[in-house]
Amino acid sequence: MAASKKAQWQPVEIDVEGDFEGLAGIEEISDYNIESFRTSAQKQPKSEQHKKKKKKNVKAKNTFVEKIIDQKEIEETQFYPWNNIYVPVEVSKALLEEGFMEPTEIQRLTIPPALKGKRDILGAAETGSGKTLAFAIPIIYGIMKNLELSSKESDKENCEETNISRNKLWALILTPTRELAIQVKNHIATAIKYTPLKVAVIVGGMSAEKQSRLLKGEPHIVVATPGRLWDLMNSNEPHLADIENIRFLVIDETDRMIETNHFPELRSLLLRINNDEDKMKQRQNFVFSATLSLVHQLPDYTKKRKRGKKIKKDPTSEKKLQGFIKLIGMTNPKIVDITKKTGMATGLTEAKILSVFEEKDFYLYYLLSVYPGRSLVFCNSISCVRRLASLLTALDMKPLPLHANMQQRQRLKNLDRFKSNPRALLLATDVAARGLDIPSVEHVIHYQVPRTSETYIHRSGRTARAQKTGLTVLLIETNEVPVYSRICSTLGRDKDVPDFNVDLNLLKMAKERVKLARQIDSISLNLKKEKSKIGWIEKTAQEMELVLDDDQLPNKSDDYEVAKKRKALDLAKKQLKELLNVPMASKSTGSLESINNVIVPQKKIKIVKKKRKIV
Repeated sequence: MAASKKAQWQPVEIDVEGDFEGLAGIEEISDYNIESFRTSAQKQPKSEQHKKKKKKNVKAKNTFVEKIIDQKEIEETQFYPWNNIYVPVEVSKALLEEGFMEPTEIQRLTIPPALKGKRDILGAAETGSGKTLAFAIPIIYGIMKNLELSSKESDKENCEETNISRNKLWALILTPTRELAIQVKNHIATAIKYTPLKVAVIVGGMSAEKQSRLLKGEPHIVVATPGRLWDLMNSNEPHLADIENIRFLVIDETDRMIETNHFPELRSLLLRINNDEDKMKQRQNFVFSATLSLVHQLPDYTKKRKRGKKIKKDPTSEKKLQGFIKLIGMTNPKIVDITKKTGMATGLTEAKILSVFEEKDFYLYYLLSVYPGRSLVFCNSISCVRRLASLLTALDMKPLPLHANMQQRQRLKNLDRFKSNPRALLLATDVAARGLDIPSVEHVIHYQVPRTSETYIHRSGRTARAQKTGLTVLLIETNEVPVYSRICSTLGRDKDVPDFNVDLNLLKMAKERVKLARQIDSISLNLKKEKSKIGWIEKTAQEMELVLDDDQLPNKSDDYEVAKKRKALDLAKKQLKELLNVPMASKSTGSLESINNVIVPQKKIKIVKKKRKIV
C-alpha cells in the first residue's frame, strides 16, 4: 500500500509528562488515498505464479479449513448457533445466507452425535422440522474430512489411485417421490455452496441419457428414487459400479419406502449395498420420517389362534425401529424421536365436515371460496383429481393438478405455479403428501379420507410448517367413517376432531354454482364424445379410402341434438358467470384466527356403563 503525493505528515502533541529519551517526536499522516500495489509474488515469472496459484487452489479445495468470513456480510456471532453443534464455517455461511439462523430441535439432537460419534441416526420429527439438513450436514462434513485425508495421502505418496478416490460416489440418498428428491438435492446444493462437493439428482420421468451425463460429472452425492437408480445400475453406469463402497446412506420417509408391495427396487438395492459386511460396518446410515415410530393395531381377525400358529401381538414402536435397523444394516444406531403424541404440528388447527357423497363438492367449493389462500386438496385416486380439476375449472378456480400419470416437466411446472401464487389451488394425490416444503400453505383439505394415519399426518404437514399456523379439514362421507375412526385410534386421540361450522346461507350459494358447473361439465363431456365419434368415422373412412353414403354419416337429427346441447351449454355458462360475479363472503372470510372461531370444539369421548347398557 502506497500513500499518494498529496499526503502530508503533521506533528502530534504529547501531553503526557515524563522523560522520553531518544524520542525526537511523533507525526501522523493525513490527506492520503489507498492505491493498488504489486506484491513480490506478482513480480515473479508467470510460469512460477501459475504453478503456485494452481497448487494453492488444489490445496484450498481439498483441505478442510475454516475460512475467515467477510464480516461485512455476516457477523461472527451469527455462526455460534451452528458452531455449537460443530457445523463447519463453510456450511454455516451458506445456511445463514439462506436465512437459516439457528438449528432446529431435530438438528441439535442429531448432528453432534452424527458428526463426532459417527452414530447411525433414526430420526422422527414432525413435518417441517428441518430433517433434510439433519442428515445433509453430517454427510457434507464426513465427505470433506475424507477428501482432506485423501489429499494428504496424495501429497505424501503421489498415488494416482488416491486421486481417483476423491471423485467417487460417497453418499446415496433415497426418497419415495421425484419432487422430494429434487427438493432434497436443492437443499444440499445450497449447503455445499462454499465447498468443492457436487450433488446430482436421479429420478424417473426425465431423460435417462441426461441423467447419465450428470453421473459422468462424478458427483460426490446422489439423490435418487429407487426405480431410476436401479435401472441405471443395471445399465452398467460407471459411477454406480461400486455403489457398495458408499460411506453414507440415507433413506428419507422410510416407513413409506419399505411398505409391502412398494418400491421393490429398494430391497434389491439394499441387498446389493449390504453384500459386503465389512463395508457395511464402515458406512454411516440415516433414517428419517415424521411417522417413523407410529404403529398400527392389528385387526382382530389376525389375532385369532390358528392350528400350529401363535397368536399375533400388536406391534410396538421398538419392534418397528428394530426392523429398520436390521433391514438397513445399522451397527451403532441412535434413536431420536421428538414427535408429539398427536403427531401433528403445534400451529395446526384440525377440523372435519360430515356429509353425504353427493354434497362433498358443495363443501369443497364453499371452503375454497369463503376462505381463499394457498390451498392444497388431496384425493386418493388420479380419476378423482381429474374430475375435480374439470369441475373447479368450470367454476373459474384455476386448479393445478398433480399426480403420477403426468409428465415430470408438467408436475414441476404446476408446483412452481403453486409456490408463486399466494391464492393458488393444488389438486394432488399422495405424491405431494410427503416431504415437499411449500411455503405458506394455509389450508389442506382431505377431499377423501386418507387410507392410513401416516398419510393423514404427512398430508396435514404441508401446512403449519416452521412454527407457522395452518388449517386441515377432513371431508367425511358415511362410508369413510370406519377409516376415520381407525386414524383416531392409531393416533391415540381421546377427543374427536372438531366440527367445522358452516354458514348455511353461503353453502346454499355454493350448491347452486356447483350444480351448474356439474351440468356444464356433463354437457361438455357429451359433446366431446360426439365430436370424437364423428371424427373417428371420417378418419377411418379416409384411411381405408372409402366413400361413405349419406345413411352412414351422422344424420341431421344428430346435428340437431348437438346444436341443442351447445345451446344448453351456452345458457348454463351464462348463468354461472352471473352467479360468479356475486362474491361469496362472510364476516369470517380470510384469516385463520377467524377460522378458529367457526371450529366447534368436541368434548372427550366417554362411555358410561349402567345396568349393562351404554348410555
